[in-house]
Amino acid sequence: MRFWCFIVLIISACSPETKNETAENTLWLYEAEVLKSGKSIPIDEYNKSIEKALSMRLPWAYSPLTIALRIAGQQMVSSELNVVSKSLSGNELVTHAVVLVEKKNLQDKRLQDQYFRVELKLGGSIWQVTQINTAWKCREGRGQQALSAEECK
Repeated sequence: MRFWCFIVLIISACSPETKNETAENTLWLYEAEVLKSGKSIPIDEYNKSIEKALSMRLPWAYSPLTIALRIAGQQMVSSELNVVSKSLSGNELVTHAVVLVEKKNLQDKRLQDQYFRVELKLGGSIWQVTQINTAWKCREGRGQQALSAEECK
């Protein structure tokens, strides 16, 4: 079941007919804030995981979108998940990309929303994570309401 949900998510994220320009533009407004106020996450374990997955030919390791979704993970279930990506390559061949993942209305008593910014580069035929940043908003009365890496109460 998860597989089919994942396929629908990827298709809807890539399909120009279903693209919601307003929501996409709004989500990109958070990118700079995640970089500025967020927490940097070490990348070595993720790159090792990608290499191992490629050796086993696991499909998630072949796309920046699926890699970023795996990084954002299922730690806290979210009722709304938004994903946008863009190329930083400057040409038609995508070799450098950024994926922004937004998890809204988390099922956590402290956190309201969580954001991940994952930057990747193509090294040969392997996508490698070059940077991961995360930030979150606390629930009302549990801490900051703006994006931050500050712990929620």
